[in-house]
Amino acid sequence: EHAAGFLQGQVTHDTRLLADGRTLLTACNNPQGRVISLMRLRQTEEAIYCLMPADLVERVAGHLRRFVLRARVNVQIAADLHAAWMGGQPFSETLAPEGYDATRTMSAIPQAGATEVVSFDYSADRQVVATPGAALRAITGLSLSRVLPGIEDEWWAADIAAGLPQVFRASCEAFVPQMLNLDLLDAISFGKGCYTGQEIVARTQHLGRIKRRTFRYRIAGGPALPPLAGLALEGTKVGEVVLSASRGGIVELLAVTNLDSRGRTLLTEDGRQAVPVEMPYEIG
Repeated sequence: EHAAGFLQGQVTHDTRLLADGRTLLTACNNPQGRVISLMRLRQTEEAIYCLMPADLVERVAGHLRRFVLRARVNVQIAADLHAAWMGGQPFSETLAPEGYDATRTMSAIPQAGATEVVSFDYSADRQVVATPGAALRAITGLSLSRVLPGIEDEWWAADIAAGLPQVFRASCEAFVPQMLNLDLLDAISFGKGCYTGQEIVARTQHLGRIKRRTFRYRIAGGPALPPLAGLALEGTKVGEVVLSASRGGIVELLAVTNLDSRGRTLLTEDGRQAVPVEMPYEIG
C-alpha cells in the first residue's frame, strides 16, 4: 500500500511519476551518497517491480528492509520471474537461435489474463519483460535452459553504446550518481525532497564538485575488464571501469575518469590502450 511513498525516501528519482505507467531509471544510495544499485522501476496494480543485476538483489533487498519500519511495505525477491530482452534487434545474426523471429516486439506480449507480465522500457530501442518461465517461453519462443553464446556481451555492449552505466556487487558503493552520469540520464530528481544520500547528491550538483564522469572507450583486443579495473594516464591512475564487453575481438567499455583526462588515450593495468569514443549525449 505504501510502496511508492516508501521508495520516494530511498531512491534518487521521483516515484510519483510511476503512476503514469512509465519505467524510471533511478539509484539506491547509502547515507554517504554512494550508489548501491541502479534500478529500473515499473509499477503495476499489485506492486512496484525493480529490475537490477542479479548479484545485487539480496544486498538491495536487505538494505531496503532496514528502512521499512511501520510502512505497509513488503520487500520480496521475485524468484519465480524470468527476464528476457524484447524489442529492437536483440541478437546479431551470428547469435540468433534457430527459428527466432526478429520482428517480435512488445506488442506480442499479453496484457491481460492470469499470467503476471511486467515490462520495462529499458532504453530507446530495448525492452525487458519479466514473467514466469512457461509464459516467457510462449512469448519469446526461446528455451530457458539453453544459453546463447555471447548474448551477455551483446547486451552490455548495447548499454555501453547508449552510455548507460551499471553497478554490480564488485562496484557497489564505489560511485556517487553524477560520476555515473545519472543526472544526464534523467535518473535524479532535484526537487522531490529527501531520500537516503540526498544531501551529498545535491551538494555535488549545486556546488559544481563533479570532477569525474563516465566516458566510453575502446580497446583493440584482449579480454573484457572487470568493474573497478584501473585506467592510467602517464603512469597515474585516473579512472575505473564501470562496464565492459568483448565483441568480435574488440573490447567496449565505460569508465569513470577524471575530467582532466577526458579525450585522452588511457592504459589498462595490463598495458592495452583504451581509446576514447564519443558518447551519445553531451557531457558538460
